[in-house]
Amino acid sequence: MLRKSSKSIGAVAASVLLTGFVFGVLQASAVPTPTASPYTKCMTQGKTCLTKGDLKQAVQHFEIAVKENPASCEAHYLLGQSYCKVKQFVKAKDAYRRAIRLGKGNKNAQMANQAMMLLPKNILSPKTGADTRMIASMLGLSRVRGADGASKPTVIDFYASWCQPCKQTNTALDKFKEAYGDRVSFMRIDVDDPNNERIIDQYEVSPIPTLVFLNPEGEVVSFTIGFAGEKGIDDSIKKILAKG
Repeated sequence: MLRKSSKSIGAVAASVLLTGFVFGVLQASAVPTPTASPYTKCMTQGKTCLTKGDLKQAVQHFEIAVKENPASCEAHYLLGQSYCKVKQFVKAKDAYRRAIRLGKGNKNAQMANQAMMLLPKNILSPKTGADTRMIASMLGLSRVRGADGASKPTVIDFYASWCQPCKQTNTALDKFKEAYGDRVSFMRIDVDDPNNERIIDQYEVSPIPTLVFLNPEGEVVSFTIGFAGEKGIDDSIKKILAKG
């Protein structure tokens, strides 16, 4: 009788354990799988389309991604890449500029700057001509005076600490600061400083380094993009020093 009772107890225990195991499995399977955010979905789909060469779809996915997450440097960079491949170069430039501003030197920001250098040169040009005198006036640049009281020409260096060509440009400018002394005013504008966004946008600066050369009246008469070499910089300085 005792042996039969023990067998019954064992069977009941096994049944309880099995029931618990089955219930645990069912409960685990009932837990919903976390769904990816719209941003993550669009980024994944966009990258897949970009790899497959489905460029129009890639553009659409990355456009949605930047709307879902406007602060994403990567999304803006990949949107720029997609625009570039469908030859929408102006939109590509705008997306790359946004990536640089958001990334502040991270990998995607650096790749955006390098990619922008490959865009058509006419798209990359900063603002030039007589209209730039008003910009200089608003910023107070046309009021910079030399020892003789006359307005000085100005060189504005748009740079970032993470930009290698910017370091080469700065080394060259240090030489010219000594060579031209008080005859030329030199300014450095860090593109990663939010306080400089206004002047960057006013002059429509895109990749860095970019140098803009202002004559004494504050008009941008020349510019260089990338490291132009010492001769290229010197030629532009001589142009803003020339009379008449």
